[in-house]
Amino acid sequence: MTLNQIAIQNLRRRKGKTLFLLLTFMLVVGTITTLNLLSDNMKKDLQKSLGQYGTNLIITPKSEHLALSYGGLAVSGVDYDVKNLMPESIDKLQHVILLGDSIAPKVIGSAEGDEQTYLIVGVDFAEELQMKPWWKIKGQVPKNQEVILGASIAAQKSLKIGDAIKINNQNLKISGIMQETGGSEDNVVFTPFQEARDLTGIKDEWSMIELNVAEPQKLLPLMVKELPEANIAQVSQLVQSTQENVDRFDEFSKSISIVLVIIGAFVIISALAGNVNDRVRELGVFRAIGFRQSHVLSLLGREVLIVSLSGSLLGYLLGSLLPFVLGSILFQKAMPLQLNASFGVLCILGAMLIGFLAMIYPAWRATKLNPQEALHYM
Repeated sequence: MTLNQIAIQNLRRRKGKTLFLLLTFMLVVGTITTLNLLSDNMKKDLQKSLGQYGTNLIITPKSEHLALSYGGLAVSGVDYDVKNLMPESIDKLQHVILLGDSIAPKVIGSAEGDEQTYLIVGVDFAEELQMKPWWKIKGQVPKNQEVILGASIAAQKSLKIGDAIKINNQNLKISGIMQETGGSEDNVVFTPFQEARDLTGIKDEWSMIELNVAEPQKLLPLMVKELPEANIAQVSQLVQSTQENVDRFDEFSKSISIVLVIIGAFVIISALAGNVNDRVRELGVFRAIGFRQSHVLSLLGREVLIVSLSGSLLGYLLGSLLPFVLGSILFQKAMPLQLNASFGVLCILGAMLIGFLAMIYPAWRATKLNPQEALHYM
């Protein structure tokens, strides 16, 4: 009979203790897996909410501004020195933001028309429409020598798609009209970046940068360090409480995981030590018939390997299934069934490592057994 067969037979004979160890590994790995999946889903939901709310950070150039007021009445201030953001600002932000965050720089200036001065805003329409899903444009995204008009300008001038508007002595085709938003967009002429630079005279600088980031509180200090010459303000507070709850749950998940690992290790050590005490006669017989210390160690190691591998694998599968089954009951939403192979392998290897570390003391005691003393128990 091989050592593998002996190990399996030993586990079968001690069904209660084997089941206890299996359940311990299942509980530890299953709970850690469930908490990790719930935390990941909460972060994804938060990112989705941020996408719906739009901009949550705005970066503008610093300027010397004198604010005037008297008797509670605010009077227009005076700008002494207004500067734009440097071209390399975008590259600096790219090194700070996370995967999935959005950057929407803008070129903002004024240009003269036949009868009035227009506010020109140059944008990347792909980024803007992704960041601001409430923007609805009738027509098409503009190309060179084309613009999109805000609803108020189009109504005031009785302009429609396909017409031309004269700005800076240029006839620009109207490729689209933005539906009314009730905000500043209604009085803006939107163009691509290069067209805006040509109309406003702004060369390669940026007038404003809007961002949609998943962790504004964490990224804000990093951005201030990267762009000390800019004003960085957090705009959206709509998901701040949700962000705090997600962060708390993430910390809670990590703390519970650490506690479970420690408790599980002690439980496994106690169970394996008790197992050795109960098997003094059996191990003594093995030693008396010629089993070396290495054979005893190998036998105990195989038993721990079988139990830890089986228990952690079942725990991972159960932990992955629980959010999918209970999501609609506990969180009033359906959660996808996720099987993260790398996380599963990490959990299983971690459980096996804990099992082997927990086996060190009981195995050491087993190797110190005197065969002649052990035979007295027979």
